[in-house]
Amino acid sequence: MRGRRKTIATALGDALSARPGAEPARLAAAFAEACGPRLAREVSYRGVTREGRLLVLARTEAWAEQVRLLEAELCRKVNERLGRPVAGGLDVRVRAPGA
Repeated sequence: MRGRRKTIATALGDALSARPGAEPARLAAAFAEACGPRLAREVSYRGVTREGRLLVLARTEAWAEQVRLLEAELCRKVNERLGRPVAGGLDVRVRAPGA
């Protein structure tokens, strides 16, 4: 089979697209896909704030800064993947040690 290979995040998002109540999983998959494999190992999506921003936890301050620099691109990719504006920005925090 030739063509674009799908990541597990893409396959998961596609499988959940028609299921009611699957929006959090679709959003997490879209965020992981937007990040790419390397960044996705260092940061994780945790939810949406009341202000419509994606809550993201980073392993270190250096990774948090990298995500902040990529905020506009990551939000654009998430919104494209979901087909509507969902990510209005990122609220990036550093994961507590041992968490």
